Amino acid sequence: MKNFTLTNSPKSYLRMLFLFLFLGLVPTISTAQNYRTIDAYMEDFGKNELFLKKTFMDYTVTIVESQLYSRTETTVVRIVEKLEKLNNILKLRDKGFEGNTMLRDSFIKMNEKTIECLTNGTLILTDYDTQSALSLPEIGENLTRKEIQLIAYFDALRQYDNDKKQFASCYKLHFKGGKGKNLLEYNAKQNVLFYKLNVIDEKLAAVVAAKDAKGFADCTNMIELMNQEVMAKTSELNGYFKDNTLNAANIEYSKFIASQKAKINTLFTDYVAEYTKVQSLKSGAQSGSSAAITAYNNAVDSFNAKKNSFYTVFNNVQSQKKALYDNWFTVNSTFLKNNGEFVNLYDKYAFN
Repeated sequence: MKNFTLTNSPKSYLRMLFLFLFLGLVPTISTAQNYRTIDAYMEDFGKNELFLKKTFMDYTVTIVESQLYSRTETTVVRIVEKLEKLNNILKLRDKGFEGNTMLRDSFIKMNEKTIECLTNGTLILTDYDTQSALSLPEIGENLTRKEIQLIAYFDALRQYDNDKKQFASCYKLHFKGGKGKNLLEYNAKQNVLFYKLNVIDEKLAAVVAAKDAKGFADCTNMIELMNQEVMAKTSELNGYFKDNTLNAANIEYSKFIASQKAKINTLFTDYVAEYTKVQSLKSGAQSGSSAAITAYNNAVDSFNAKKNSFYTVFNNVQSQKKALYDNWFTVNSTFLKNNGEFVNLYDKYAFN
């Protein structure tokens, strides 16, 4: 989880799993069969899709609640291995129906896209330390690229869904499921906003620890732009589901992240100015001059007072932020539980 350290160098470790982007999209046919009817083929496809959908969703909610980075990494490795294994099984054993492998081939292609996005980081949002070490322009480029890749990923999922419908239409079948709103894409968009906020906030923590006045100004300006983006995008997402709790949680968190500047800007500026003054007087004090030593000691006293004033407020801000951060995870997991409904695809996966 994100560690809001109440010291001179707060660090943020958001440990979050983003695997719910592709939950339920990994059907498999475990044994080779020659199906006598298309209904039998589609029933097996539906049973496997439902089973893995429920398994992945339950496990993802568990990891989101625990927020353990080690479990996230372990799960990603397992998922990739499972997807690769499923692809191999499908290629070897799923002969389609009457030689028509369109459904199988589209699924394999979608699976390969999922593996690609897992391995290149599109679906895994755990790189806060790495991001905070980059310059703000580099961070901006990375965030934009990740969002573009995410959009491309969902385009691939929609293509799979279209191929599935086209396959069914070849046999005059239709799907009863999948008519509801896209919970996974909606949740992904909300999670990306939260991720981007925390990346920038991690950078802010880094410049504070470095006593970087210019970096602080640049970072808070970028946070303000990010807040405007969040307000615009949450406005577009508002009301997409009757359950608007996750949208509201992002708005609340974004506003708080943006409000930090007003609370600590002047205190940080004074603190850094006193620090710079102490550093400039240090060489003179080392010369042994009584006046230089007195000036240095006075500057040190002033610096300590400014430092204490800053961190008193800053640590309080961190405590409030942690409460909102923890609440966001609670809201997110509750949202998934309340809105992640699973129809019985075995009974109504496709109909004639």
